Amino acid sequence: MNAAGLLTEPQQGRSSVHSTTEDFERFLGDPRLRGSRISFATQLEYDEAEELSGPAFDALAEWGYPHHYVPPAEGGRFHDMERMFALIRSLARRDMTPALSSGATFLGAMPVWGWGSDEQRRRVAELILGGSAGAFGLSEEDHGCDVVAGDVAAGQDGSQYLLTGTKWPIGNGIRSAFATVFARTGSSGPRAFSAFLVDKERLDPLRWATTPKVRTLGLRGADVSGLSFDACPLPDSALVGGKGRGMEEAIKTLQVSRTLVTAMSLGVADTGLRTTLDHIRNRRLYGRSVHEIQVIREQVLAAYVDLLIAECASAPTARAIAAMPERLSLWSSVTKYLVPGLIDEVLNSLGSVLAARHFLREGVNDGIFQKVLRDNRIVSIFEGTSHVHQHVVATQLPSLLGDRSYDESLLTTLHDHSWEPPAWDLRFDRFRLTNGGIDDITQSLPAVVAALPTGTLRTTAEQILEVQDRLRDGVRELIKQGNDLHASSRGFTLARQHCLVHAAATCLHTWNANKAHGGFVARPEWVVLALQRILTRLRPDQQLDADSLAVVEAEMLRCWEEEQLFSLVPLQLGRNLKP
Repeated sequence: MNAAGLLTEPQQGRSSVHSTTEDFERFLGDPRLRGSRISFATQLEYDEAEELSGPAFDALAEWGYPHHYVPPAEGGRFHDMERMFALIRSLARRDMTPALSSGATFLGAMPVWGWGSDEQRRRVAELILGGSAGAFGLSEEDHGCDVVAGDVAAGQDGSQYLLTGTKWPIGNGIRSAFATVFARTGSSGPRAFSAFLVDKERLDPLRWATTPKVRTLGLRGADVSGLSFDACPLPDSALVGGKGRGMEEAIKTLQVSRTLVTAMSLGVADTGLRTTLDHIRNRRLYGRSVHEIQVIREQVLAAYVDLLIAECASAPTARAIAAMPERLSLWSSVTKYLVPGLIDEVLNSLGSVLAARHFLREGVNDGIFQKVLRDNRIVSIFEGTSHVHQHVVATQLPSLLGDRSYDESLLTTLHDHSWEPPAWDLRFDRFRLTNGGIDDITQSLPAVVAALPTGTLRTTAEQILEVQDRLRDGVRELIKQGNDLHASSRGFTLARQHCLVHAAATCLHTWNANKAHGGFVARPEWVVLALQRILTRLRPDQQLDADSLAVVEAEMLRCWEEEQLFSLVPLQLGRNLKP
């Protein structure tokens, strides 16, 4: 075990996270089969009725899913964020609605785990382990992402606070038993806010109410609603952490949650790609299968490669939550901007392959594709819009202009799939509000590329370095002109380019850290195509390497045929098999 607390012995390229996830998959079964515990057919029926699926939550409770929201010290089974990320991905490939609704409980609990008193932690653990839901009360109708303009206030009145105002829209507003509510306790500035644990059972029933469920484009069954308070008394003991620390607590909590929600995008992308292959591999047109049509074949393969890019971008950020939380202020925003957008592109592209069938609410896999297409659109909005995260990245770009010598073991810690994930006790002591000019992933890129052997991979990686150089020149020029990057369209363009460079770097680091394990992840062909797919977003004339296509397509089809997750790490999906 090294200094970071990580096991260094590889387990055939897999950590125990994958064993846990396969157990979860085996328990839930194949969602294409109506007899599975969470099936597409059942989830679509509840979606049509705009109701949460009771059977899905019963299945999660039976397996013990909510226990993974509670740290061991409080009686739960939460050990590391990677396991939570993988479980959310597995659940979301069946239906994002229960994944999001149950995730809102974890989000509401995180400030309590991080800064709460012993009694607050005990109470929240009691509620979650007892099957209750939680909520995170940050958003307000009139202010959106401008959270420092929030009007909900908690005025001190002797030994209590009086909470007034409405939080909306929030997940689980109606069904939650508790909520962490952020309210104004001062006049101005970020220190004007505090967080409170609102235990509904202990509130004056005449002083609070829920607002009606909102009708939404996707996630139709989700409880997206609100909480309204009218001078509602809260005891001093409801304060989470210190007075005036609420905004800091919210920002650090969101660094985690914005990473976690990308697991939902990866889950629905798997379903989208699997559904498309289920259809085109069996449907015949013009005397051959649809998949044999060259343009269709290349389009589907490109979608698969984009999914791998999204996985490479999100996986190290999930591990960094425990291993390197000092970097999350930047990396979580890069990941949150990049992954949902990539998966939107994947699903839109696959939708054009499915043609009319992507629009039907029945048919292939019970019509699940149209639901995942709708549902994923919300991921770009939750936990800050794409514009918010471009702003965060643009703000930090001036401090990231130089290269850095890099610690290969540190990058391996982030990217090696065989190492056990670092444990995290859900405390936030090492989290920061900025990266302080350090970005190990992209600043090490020139040295990593220089170490590559001569060939197609190195040639393609050098093209990414050219993009990085132009990006840095663009940042310097804006600074020279006296422009604020975070306030100009050019600055946002550079931020988007940085996110693409970051994605390319994570692909290279992932290959570098895992190539000794063998298997598909050790092949250079997928990295070549991943970098070329990234370059297509920077220059439309970029072509994919013909010699790499066959190798990568063979792996995609193997995952489809053998019912494995579309991933760089083999993971067997549920087939309704007994353990």
